[in-house]
Amino acid sequence: MFKIGKLFHLTHVVDDLDAIDRWLDDVFACQRFYHGYEKLAGREASLVVVSNIVLEPMMPARVEELRNESVKKFHDRFGQHLHSIAWYVDDLAAISAALANDGRRLFNILGRQVQAPDAKGAVWTHPRETYGQLEFAEYGDFIKDPRVEPGWTDQPWREHPLGLQAASHVGVVVSDLAGATRLYTEVLDGTVVHTEDVEGRRRSVFVALGEDSMVELIEPRAKDSYEGQDLARNGDGIHSLVYRTSDLGRAGEFLESKGMHPELDETGTLLIGPDEAFGMVVGFTERMLGGGR
Repeated sequence: MFKIGKLFHLTHVVDDLDAIDRWLDDVFACQRFYHGYEKLAGREASLVVVSNIVLEPMMPARVEELRNESVKKFHDRFGQHLHSIAWYVDDLAAISAALANDGRRLFNILGRQVQAPDAKGAVWTHPRETYGQLEFAEYGDFIKDPRVEPGWTDQPWREHPLGLQAASHVGVVVSDLAGATRLYTEVLDGTVVHTEDVEGRRRSVFVALGEDSMVELIEPRAKDSYEGQDLARNGDGIHSLVYRTSDLGRAGEFLESKGMHPELDETGTLLIGPDEAFGMVVGFTERMLGGGR
């Protein structure tokens, strides 16, 4: 049986990598540990830490010939948008087999379909089969993660004006809440820790997965909400990142000082919309869900 570990990174496709790098520096005081071009993936990307989570903003590589056009195709279709969630896993063959046995196709870094026994290093799912694309990777086959190095601390973000304690959850908009819940619990071995119904807006199931992450599966009910618009325009997929903050009021004041217009939703979560967050929704909450994850 496989064991899912830390959330490896949250991938985000953007128009301009330099622009979002500046924003992540200015607003989140990120720690950047990679910036470069990957020929096999056909993309230019950064890897940054914000609190306890790694973000990977990326854009299609600006080269004459792309060996892999998957990032370009995503950008052509969806524009700026969250792309995928990646987790470390201790047994890539086992999780690949679990996904394949449930009828989910697997792909390598070149976008070519692979069979479960042949999976090496990392595998990606087809986004239409897993409510957004998921990646599973064995630690050590990629760049060194600063969060597992001796002396690592997330204290700078706790002391930052945003007061970031940790990532609360990643939001995924889905058209079939029961099906998505079955994938995350029965196939990926997650645990439902909270459910809620925000009348007139959405139904949600929160699933704890791996060492330290939680996914909110969101079935929108309001067409004019961020999640409703996202599902209508783009279909099932990765939608948002919500951080837990120690001081929601101070976080809001800081965001406004940076020229943004955060909005408070029905659950007391402060949201930055896609127009101000490069196509994603970023939230801040004081709520403790799932035992403080």
